[in-house]
Amino acid sequence: MLHFPNLTIKDVDKDIAIISAKLRAKYKIRTPDAIFIATGIAENADTFITNDDQLKNIKEIKITLLNQINDN
Repeated sequence: MLHFPNLTIKDVDKDIAIISAKLRAKYKIRTPDAIFIATGIAENADTFITNDDQLKNIKEIKITLLNQINDN
């Protein structure tokens, strides 16, 4: 079995489904992206890290693009 510290597997519940649907409608994003972001919002994540430049317009959670992260 693999062990990933600080990682929690979460089911898509009603709240995540509702947030996801609202994100899809508002930003015209793909369903998987909406579910991932909705889960982060529901779990009070500080930021959502992605390589998808199209997601940077989302306002409900801080979006950090991989190319913005310094390897200092």
